[in-house]
Amino acid sequence: MSMLAQIANDLSGGTFPVEWHGHLLAGVWTKTQKSNISQTKSSINPSTGLPLVDFSVDKNALGQALDAAEAARNRVGDTPLVERIEILRRFRQGLADYQRASMMAMQLEAGKPAWEANAEIEAAIRHLDWVADRAGQIFSDLLAPARLGRGVGDFRLNPIGVTVAYLPFSSPVSTFAFYFSAAVVAGCPMVLVTSTHAVLSGMLFGALFESLGLPKDRLSIVFGNFNVFKPALADRRVAAVLYTGSREHCDLIRAESRNIPGRQLVLQSGGKNAVIVHQSADLDLALRCVVHGTLRSTGQLCTSTSRVMVHKDVSEEFNTRLVELVRRLPVGPTDRHSAPDAGAPYMGPLYSDKAVQKFLRFQTMANREAKETLLWGKALESNAKGFFVSPGIHLMERFDNSTAYQGNVLFGPDIAIYEYDTLEDAIGKVNTTDATFAVSFMGDPKVIEPRRRMVLAPNLLVNLPTVEIEATLPLAGRLQSGHHRYHGPGIALYLCYPQVLQNDDAARSIVASWPWPSN
Repeated sequence: MSMLAQIANDLSGGTFPVEWHGHLLAGVWTKTQKSNISQTKSSINPSTGLPLVDFSVDKNALGQALDAAEAARNRVGDTPLVERIEILRRFRQGLADYQRASMMAMQLEAGKPAWEANAEIEAAIRHLDWVADRAGQIFSDLLAPARLGRGVGDFRLNPIGVTVAYLPFSSPVSTFAFYFSAAVVAGCPMVLVTSTHAVLSGMLFGALFESLGLPKDRLSIVFGNFNVFKPALADRRVAAVLYTGSREHCDLIRAESRNIPGRQLVLQSGGKNAVIVHQSADLDLALRCVVHGTLRSTGQLCTSTSRVMVHKDVSEEFNTRLVELVRRLPVGPTDRHSAPDAGAPYMGPLYSDKAVQKFLRFQTMANREAKETLLWGKALESNAKGFFVSPGIHLMERFDNSTAYQGNVLFGPDIAIYEYDTLEDAIGKVNTTDATFAVSFMGDPKVIEPRRRMVLAPNLLVNLPTVEIEATLPLAGRLQSGHHRYHGPGIALYLCYPQVLQNDDAARSIVASWPWPSN
């Protein structure tokens, strides 16, 4: 039985811990030698607190992966575009064939309900299709800024080189599709380092890559955590870093990369994302979007909704209905359901006990600042000993971006609600944060259209939730949550550099006409 089939069988059959086959180094599964093991770790099922897979942190694995990527840099970069796109098409088909296994990995390891795990994979597949179907156009678009200089000459995009990416637990499939497709389009070998809570997904990607016979030099996977990832920042061969995670880690990556000329950083951290509920809003739709935005992935996405600005004329009805709705939503283990059916929970656990304790501390802070705590988020008792909480909803006394509760990205299922009088006032308050991915406007589109320049968030959504419908929002977050970088295939822009070859007879004739001293 192939490794891929074995992993899929173990996941569906509940055989844990799953066997770990080592780090994938340039297509070869490499078990850690005892002398190189610095630590043995486990990926934990947040629904039960029990280990899913045990793996070894190898102090040499990252260096070996970087060596292999550097050795393959020119070979990967010389691959014709048509062959690069074929890699994406084949990986896309493999992901679709093993969709159930990938769903189970996210349900078990990331605490995602079946409906959400399925939605993420479908979004990743659509993203890969979109990139593969428009490869020529994408390359042309990436070159367009270079051609603005004059447009004469042979313009090419040269790959920047070795790319290191981090796989977060909160969106492992869509993030991988997002990063890997950009690296493949750009012609860069990629070294992927997993979060401790994304080991099963990383194993599936590696086994899928191997089973499809894809070029071994395109991808290495090192299992660990951010401490395993961090040494790559000191390696000058690393030309690009792709990271989704905490703001503290993003700040460290920027600091460590400051003295390495030419290194490109595409960093994404949590945002204080807001929904503005206008008096023209369809409240049924507004409630749906707020709940999805707040509770999807238990509020642990960079795009999760954390603020809701509600017009005073509709606030009483909106708040009453929101509390009633959230109270009815089932919260529970996500590892017991293999299909999105009526018995499955809407929201699963937080990723760790540490996350639960942080969430509870912020509930106390929120209650002190609130005009009224409509729902107090609490830890839920569970026979499975998982990391479950109930959502928190707080009607705030006043807007104050300087407090610990109102100013921080909480990364949990929590909403701060503010009443407003004028739309301009609501937009002004939303704009005070430097960490915004998205603002959702709920109401008549004709109301927000003439005011869109007032909104500083890069992604302005109309009658949609702040969380991604596709693999990711079109643009990265504002300032600290992404520095307005491009997303999607646009990441390839940072993984390439333009070069023009000038070989112009007309230009040579002009040069020949310039004055020159005679003999």
